[in-house]
Amino acid sequence: MTETMSSHPRRRRVVSVMACAGLLITGAVGFSMLASLRAKPPSRAEQKRIYQVDVFRVERQPLREIMTAFGTARSDRQVVVAAQVAGEIVEVHPQLRVGLRLPPRQSEADPIDLVVIDEEAYAQKVIQAERRLEEDDAELARLAQDKVNKQRQLEKARGDHAEYSKEFERIRELKAKGVATQSDFTKVTLELRRYEDQVIVLENASKLLPLEQERVLKRQESHQSDLALARLDLKHARVRAPFGGVLGEVHVEKGQYVRPGEPLVRLVDDSVVEVPVSLTASDYMRVRAMIAAGRRLQVALAVNESDAPSWNGRMTRVAPEVDELTRTARAFVVVENRDQKTPLVPGTFVHVRIVGPELSRPLVIPRDAINVDENEKTFVWAVTTAAPGQPSQAAAGTATTARQIQRRYFRIERTFQTLALVDGNALQDGDLIVLTNLDALGLESLVRLSGPESYRTLDQELDDQRMQVLRRVPTASGAAQEGVD
Repeated sequence: MTETMSSHPRRRRVVSVMACAGLLITGAVGFSMLASLRAKPPSRAEQKRIYQVDVFRVERQPLREIMTAFGTARSDRQVVVAAQVAGEIVEVHPQLRVGLRLPPRQSEADPIDLVVIDEEAYAQKVIQAERRLEEDDAELARLAQDKVNKQRQLEKARGDHAEYSKEFERIRELKAKGVATQSDFTKVTLELRRYEDQVIVLENASKLLPLEQERVLKRQESHQSDLALARLDLKHARVRAPFGGVLGEVHVEKGQYVRPGEPLVRLVDDSVVEVPVSLTASDYMRVRAMIAAGRRLQVALAVNESDAPSWNGRMTRVAPEVDELTRTARAFVVVENRDQKTPLVPGTFVHVRIVGPELSRPLVIPRDAINVDENEKTFVWAVTTAAPGQPSQAAAGTATTARQIQRRYFRIERTFQTLALVDGNALQDGDLIVLTNLDALGLESLVRLSGPESYRTLDQELDDQRMQVLRRVPTASGAAQEGVD
């Protein structure tokens, strides 16, 4: 009975396993029968992906380079007018304040005095110097009369000496004959020497007169210099503007005591404004060469780099060296405010555009089209003929045409913001180069173009410049309007 009870569960397990196996086999057979009834999907040949791209049409045309820089306008002439004499300020201009505009030329008949320093002391110095000169003139007149008098006395003394010399000879002859005594001879000898001494004294006095006149003349020159300085000090007591302009600062007021060298006002001539700008070393060399060749470089100035020009000027000079730290060099732009619709105010920060040299039909392309291969060489994807199996070349311009591409290698010579100047052998006029999907393209890639009306052109690229660095060369009639020399 025990054996019968233990074999019963074993039998049930075997039956369960056999039933499960039968169900699995039945399901597999049914799945296979259903799968055999399903139709196979149609097969299709593998197709290459075609990329929709924008392109740029290569075109050569004469261009003119526009070099750009920044600078701050400053007055070409400004000066701090200082006191040249000491004294109390007794008078000031009734409108002596910042902003007073003075005319460019002041009439000598009606001068404009900014400040008047007390003139009394300097007027007295002028009078003293004039009196000293009058004394010198009187001294010279006296010496001239003395010269006349001495000459008369000398002539008389020489005549007396000649007459007494005859008397001396007569006495000496008488003494030789024994008629005159030694005492008579000695007496006439002494008298003759007295006449000779008188002639010598008068001759020496006559010779000293020119020296005395020279001394007085030298003193007179010194007194004339004193008079000139006194008059100059008197003139400097009235402070006038050295040139026309606007008062930028005023440092004095009536009643103030000033000393020589003390600043009174700062005068700014805003009729001519100068803008120092920093150029890159390459731009500096081009500008320097053009100035040396005698070219008149036209310059346009704007408040911001993207604004239209507000002022026109000219490049006049350049610094002689390049800064070794910044590797830039300074050039100087002059703006004549009298020729501007709106004057350029000193202190304004401006963007400067210098009309540079002309480029003769350069090859210029967008920098967005440039790629670099695994060897660090630059190239662009140039669109070629239609792909195999596509419409003929005659229909290759349609929007449904798949086109092949190929690499065109070149060397970048210069860059102009979003544009690049490349060597002339890589591309030809009319070539189409790819602008978009550059990261997905390869040597076997196909591209599809939009219609020719959507091709990007050089004119569009130039018009889209945020800051103009290249300009079309205008016609002869337009050159005068744009100020191109």
